[in-house]
Amino acid sequence: MYKIGENTKIESTAIIEEDVTIGSNCYIGHYTIIRPHTVIGDNSEIRAYCFIAGNVTIGNFVRIFHYCNIAMGSIIEDGVYMGVRSLLTNTRRIAWGRSYKAQIAAPHIKLGARIASGAIIMPGVTIGTNSLVGAGSLVDKDVPDLQIWFGSPAKKRGTIQADEVFKYPQR
Repeated sequence: MYKIGENTKIESTAIIEEDVTIGSNCYIGHYTIIRPHTVIGDNSEIRAYCFIAGNVTIGNFVRIFHYCNIAMGSIIEDGVYMGVRSLLTNTRRIAWGRSYKAQIAAPHIKLGARIASGAIIMPGVTIGTNSLVGAGSLVDKDVPDLQIWFGSPAKKRGTIQADEVFKYPQR
């Protein structure tokens, strides 16, 4: 079974698997797939063609735009923005057809962080509170709170100003 909150719209082509909880006032776009054991908070939007691999926690007031991949086990806190084609990964060694077991280490995206389009977040990386990752970046190290990182590999390029800190929307 899955649980859907009030005033949540799920497009007809989305696939919501069992044991998924979606909060109130959410939107789930066309052709999005949400795998088991996922929890999505209130007032969040997951646009078309996203894949959420399961065992994922997504907070309140989150915006995940088209074609994003959210790796199994990822944690996305409140107020996070993920641009088109952002990618969260959870294993550094591909175990397919090999004799070793994949080691899973999912990313953690903290409160109010913004990830621009095309960014790739590597396994086990934490994106700090109110930080910003630039478009097309490859993030292979933790990003501290209130920092701007971009490039491949991404590195610190600046600091977030007070007017860019996430504030919960008034309802």
